[in-house]
Amino acid sequence: METAFEFLRELFGNINVAAVVAVFILVWLWGELGLTGKYQLLSSFMTGVVLGIADKYFNGALTTGAEWFLAVIYGIILGGLASGAYESIKKVVAKGLLSVATVNDHE
Repeated sequence: METAFEFLRELFGNINVAAVVAVFILVWLWGELGLTGKYQLLSSFMTGVVLGIADKYFNGALTTGAEWFLAVIYGIILGGLASGAYESIKKVVAKGLLSVATVNDHE
C-alpha cells in the first residue's frame, strides 16, 4: 500500500491518506455486498472519482478547470488502484483456499 501512496504523491503532490483508504474500503465493501464483474469495476472507478473530487473540493484545491480535471484523474486512479488491489487479494485468497483444499484431499 505504501507504493500506492508514493505513486499518488509523485503525480498529485499532497494526498489525503484517509480518502485513499476510504476508497479501498468502499471497493472491498461493494464486492462483499455482491457486486461482481463490470458492475463492481464501474463502482470502483465511480467511488474513486466521487471521493477524489470531494477530497480536493473540500480542501479548497479546485479553483480552475485544470484542477477539476486533475481531481477526476486522481479519482480514476484511486478507483483503479483499489479495484486492482481487491482483485489481487481475491486471487491470493482463492489460491490459498485451493492449496488448503488440495492438501486436505490427499490426507
